[in-house]
Amino acid sequence: MKVVVQKFGGTCVDSEANQLITAERIMEERDRDLHPVVVVSAMGREGQPYSTAELVRTVLRIDPAIEPRELDLLMSCGEIISTVAMAHLLKSKGYETIALSGGQAGLITDNYYGHARIVRIEPQILLEALQNGYMVFVAGFQGNTLDHGITTLGAGGSDYTAVALARVINETPTLPFGERLEVVPLQIFKEVDGIMTANPRSLVDGEAARPLPQLTYDECVAMSRLGAEVLQQQAAEMAREHQLSLVVRNFRDAESAGTQVGPTTRGVASERVTAVVDQPRLLVFDLESGNRRLALQIAERLARERLTYYQVTTGSEGMRFAVRPIKYRDVKTIVQRVLAARGVRADINEGDFALVSLVGEALRGRLDEWGERADQVLADSGIETSGTSRTEISLSYLVVESDRRKTVSTLHRHLVL
Repeated sequence: MKVVVQKFGGTCVDSEANQLITAERIMEERDRDLHPVVVVSAMGREGQPYSTAELVRTVLRIDPAIEPRELDLLMSCGEIISTVAMAHLLKSKGYETIALSGGQAGLITDNYYGHARIVRIEPQILLEALQNGYMVFVAGFQGNTLDHGITTLGAGGSDYTAVALARVINETPTLPFGERLEVVPLQIFKEVDGIMTANPRSLVDGEAARPLPQLTYDECVAMSRLGAEVLQQQAAEMAREHQLSLVVRNFRDAESAGTQVGPTTRGVASERVTAVVDQPRLLVFDLESGNRRLALQIAERLARERLTYYQVTTGSEGMRFAVRPIKYRDVKTIVQRVLAARGVRADINEGDFALVSLVGEALRGRLDEWGERADQVLADSGIETSGTSRTEISLSYLVVESDRRKTVSTLHRHLVL
């Protein structure tokens, strides 16, 4: 039996017309004698009736102080609604279907409500459904704790669900009754033609991003961590760890080649960076110079709180932290609590800064060279930076939020295109 895991984002199911297009993508794979396991996000975005944002609004109107456990229980409903709707749609077209929650599909998580991590997978129900010929639909973004609590997997968590299911099916040699299993590359469907050289919404008017035909695992992980809405970071890291090939495609286009993500490598001597990534509206605070142990303690605590942070270098000897905002969590309060526990007073700027990053295999082993080029490009454009950060294949600049789009477009025009 050949199985394909397909993940569809919220836009893919937010209207009757889009649900029919999504159904076509699923039926095409069944017509190729593949057995789809379909992961579905909640319908649409903020403002649409069954989106996660609107579900959350129903309780925040009562009182914003809601227990994380209850909030996760509520947020899981959006994916369940869209999963049942899509399973019912395909059943109406003559297919045998079954809809499962994340927990029923076997995703066991820790107890960290709001941003849970998958600790193991028990896929017996899912595998038996495949064995019995069902087209399986799984609610993304959620799992169960060992004591049967319902958790959510953080923003973009349906990607995490899809990669986890592809992983466990890939590692299962046979179905319960002995039939051999084979898994084809995971398909991630969005409303764009793949992973782009920049977020189109972040470019100045008149400039356009291009779809990338391929990315390495390292590039995908770096882009996800630095703010690109391409694949959730935990999903990208799991795909890399288990060497799971995947493709990001436009759900509207049956012929879309999309972006292939895998262990491919390109020449590191390339004269073009792969992409520019931006993370807007960061929370930023500074520590006094010289206290490196305190910086390490704060970094460890931020990581324990599952906050993505960037430690940037400034012109002074002080240390600057930039922390990514998270939906439905008061990040500023969390950071203030972390600092107060260590007796630290720090001015916190919320939303005034952004991180703009160059990412690509071309940077590997050549960060100084690319840094000089990027510095010159930004200086020539009159863009001032407030700190820098580097990894093996990324070079990041902290800029004021008002300069973010100009910075993205400038680096994109000169170093990517």
